[in-house]
Amino acid sequence: MSALFLVMTLLVAVLHFVFGFQYVVVLTDSMEPKIHPGDLVVVYPSKDVQPGDVILYRIEIGGTEYRIIHRVVAIRTDQEGRIYYVTKGDNRRYVDPWRVYPDQVLGKLLFVIPHVGRLYYYLPLIITALILSLMALIGYELVKILLEEEEKPSREPLYALRRSRDMYMLRRSRRPGRGRF
Repeated sequence: MSALFLVMTLLVAVLHFVFGFQYVVVLTDSMEPKIHPGDLVVVYPSKDVQPGDVILYRIEIGGTEYRIIHRVVAIRTDQEGRIYYVTKGDNRRYVDPWRVYPDQVLGKLLFVIPHVGRLYYYLPLIITALILSLMALIGYELVKILLEEEEKPSREPLYALRRSRDMYMLRRSRRPGRGRF
């Protein structure tokens, strides 16, 4: 699994930097059953958009820019003669309420990599968890080493114990009226 992830990451990086391809992690179910949340979608730059094409476009809603991947269902012209696209998610009943102009289109769907987007989405969390786990393990081992150093018996108390036992036996054997065993 990790080798496949590495190969796909390298492929996406090469496609992005060499050919201008873009990718996005799908967060909603609006394009199911073809594209699922957690899939990584790769798109390529294209000005030739036709009805039926799945496109990635950017749109500003309430001051926030979003990147959306939906299907083009119609091509229309506004009152000023500018072409725009009518889009809709495959899993939605109604068309999107906004107009998508050609300058907003980032690209057309090239391919979908199932579930790989989840790794990209959660990678910072996974790395953080690994680092924290590693730090905890190192801390545990350090504490264990320090405690072992404190509990390590020295030879001096053992020598003193033997000596006191020998002295006791010697004193006992020298008492008057007592024989030697």
